[in-house]
Amino acid sequence: MAAIAALDVATGEVLVLASKPGYDLNDFSPRISAATAKDVEERGAWTNYALQGVYPPGSTFKLVTAIAGLRNGWITPEGSTAECSGAMSVGNRVFHCDNGNGVHGHIGFSEAVGRSCDVFFYTYGLQVGAGLLAAEARRFHLDRPTGIELPHEVRRMLVPDPEWKLRNRNERWMPGDTANTAIGQGFLGVTPLQMACFVASLARGETTTKPTLLHNPARPAQHSEPIGLTAAQHDALIRGMEGCTTYGTAKILATQFLRIPGLRMAGKTGTAQTTRDGKLINIAWFVCFAPVEHPAIAIAVAIEGETASAGESYNGGRFAAPVAQAVLKKWFEKSGGAAASSARS
Repeated sequence: MAAIAALDVATGEVLVLASKPGYDLNDFSPRISAATAKDVEERGAWTNYALQGVYPPGSTFKLVTAIAGLRNGWITPEGSTAECSGAMSVGNRVFHCDNGNGVHGHIGFSEAVGRSCDVFFYTYGLQVGAGLLAAEARRFHLDRPTGIELPHEVRRMLVPDPEWKLRNRNERWMPGDTANTAIGQGFLGVTPLQMACFVASLARGETTTKPTLLHNPARPAQHSEPIGLTAAQHDALIRGMEGCTTYGTAKILATQFLRIPGLRMAGKTGTAQTTRDGKLINIAWFVCFAPVEHPAIAIAVAIEGETASAGESYNGGRFAAPVAQAVLKKWFEKSGGAAASSARS
């Protein structure tokens, strides 16, 4: 089960909206048989996971945490660092970095984005606080449907805060809840289409993207509230995202087999856990935009994997990033490739 959404950064026009498992529309003509309907039902193929699959965003949400920290003064591009020994105590719990395998040592902001250091984002997420994390996510409209011209877009996406937990679970918000939220786990729930809208907005330096299926070559660029980062803050964040695709958690994209010569991309991987039918499952995430110097396409990929006992071995860099690369490669070929990128830069 997987989904991918790709948008034109400037206009929000949908370039890709795909959901798996799928079905052959030829099987519906002249009418769908009972056997075909049963097969589609059993495979879960009726669901459009791009706009109906609600998952924790995992480490892709660290981009929201980063923006909240930068805007509110808790993170500075050059001065904020953390000491990562692979784990961090929060209250009476131990929170691991990369499932206990990631020991990043002394790490600064941009590198923490590129290498997806949990300890860095636990540290600064706790300082930012649950209220500001939720407010930042809501500023990017991660708490509501995108409004795309399709029926049945879900409304159960969720950006939690202490008031929500008390109201819905009759429980106090704990520091561990904030730590989980800072790295995109816990009660958070978003769709792949929402995350594509988020990364398109980030690429433009704004907060809202309205996706549309309607093709209009003359459609003007969208504009919304600016993110509110300084040039230095924005550059540090994008530098970290580009680092994700060159030396960090999606460095597979820099290998000779997946590298797209002439195309610079900014990305962020994620691995999240959720439950279905009482079983824990992993979600591999990757979000990105390209080209870095003149953003034109934004992509979000989410792929359900094996049961969560596999831990971080089912990760966004290994499983979701190559899917985005295949789309980027085709887009780059169709859009003029290196010549277009060179002219823009």
